Amino acid sequence: MSRIVAGRFDRSVDADAALDALKRDGFARAEVDTFYVGPPGQNARLALGGDVDSDSGARHASMSGLIGAVIGLAVGLVAGLAGALDLGAATVPLSAGLGGLVGAFAGVMAGLHAATPHARHAHIAESRGGRVIAVCVDRQGTEQLAVTALRSNNAREVGRTEGLWRNGWQDFDPGRPLAAV
Repeated sequence: MSRIVAGRFDRSVDADAALDALKRDGFARAEVDTFYVGPPGQNARLALGGDVDSDSGARHASMSGLIGAVIGLAVGLVAGLAGALDLGAATVPLSAGLGGLVGAFAGVMAGLHAATPHARHAHIAESRGGRVIAVCVDRQGTEQLAVTALRSNNAREVGRTEGLWRNGWQDFDPGRPLAAV
């Protein structure tokens, strides 16, 4: 594991200035990595995108949708049977299906709620995102040089951690907080 110092930048001009400062301070290109980190929820950690499996506000929406579908199906069935005498037998499955669809939609919408603050725990450690400069500081005396170069060029959240470094930071995790420097 390598020792790593990293900082996030809001502006590319500041990040570019920090890269120039690191180069002037003698850091090799292989010791510096730069990449963009998206805001919480936009880091595509899952196969279908996003960062968490489900939204806490949608936790009960599937059951509400099922209940709404059953109620809508029943109402549609009754309406279809009533209209079958005048409009024909085809109205029964059509109105039952339409009733089930409308009921499912209404049920899901009724089951959605705003996410509760305690349910957003997956994003507490994450910042708003931005450009990150990571520096491998395994060489003696380089950690303070890296911290100074990042801070003097307006980096926010400058911190240190350990990670796998092979031509860049290989095991970066946007949800893992850095230790304060």
